[in-house]
Amino acid sequence: MKKIFLILLVATFMFSSCKQESLGVAKVTTYATMTLNGNANLFWPLNTPFVDPGCKAVEGTTDISSKIAVSSNVDATKGGKYTMTYKVANSDGFFASVSRTVYVYDTTSALNGYYSSSITRTVTTTGVVASRGPFKILVFGVGSGNIWVEDLLGGWYYYGSAYGIAYAGIATLKVNADNSLTVVKSSNLAFSSASACVLYAASTWDPAAKKFVIHSTMGDTPQYHFDVTMSNPQSLN
Repeated sequence: MKKIFLILLVATFMFSSCKQESLGVAKVTTYATMTLNGNANLFWPLNTPFVDPGCKAVEGTTDISSKIAVSSNVDATKGGKYTMTYKVANSDGFFASVSRTVYVYDTTSALNGYYSSSITRTVTTTGVVASRGPFKILVFGVGSGNIWVEDLLGGWYYYGSAYGIAYAGIATLKVNADNSLTVVKSSNLAFSSASACVLYAASTWDPAAKKFVIHSTMGDTPQYHFDVTMSNPQSLN
């Protein structure tokens, strides 16, 4: 019995010692709070030298903005969508970050705006027809008669399925002299590396009605036909 009591006494002491040694291991840190100067979505005039509005970071009540590292691919000589990321570490080495989207656009383009889209999708192999919309789709000029279009599918997956921007058919279109549309560049959706949008039939811009009629499909699923109407543009700002 004495032996058992002694073993229990030693074990209790060891546990107590370990418990004492573990005190102070946990540590409280104050994460940086970051605030963008200006808008999170910034429209910047094409061919105007870009000036970063900047970002502020504080750790508690201490301003640590001078420690912010900025990652940016903005090229003000080329119209399009760009991303800026601001990142900072607090005194304990924990990082915080915030991002800004920059749209470099041709301020003189008459096509700039947020358009209301309505979409009809036909599955040609089955004849199944469905409709969605309206959704708000961004369009802006990028120079040389070209426009950047947020989604050639009119927001079908982006908004309608709530899949997000990775499932938008982002593209650059050429507006020809007869107001027909030609795809200059088209990005793949997240579905696959062959899902970039193309036009399966003649598509047009109507300057009098300020309306796009777009007949699109995806490269990997050409049996899906998206007939998109985008009209009633609202100001970018």
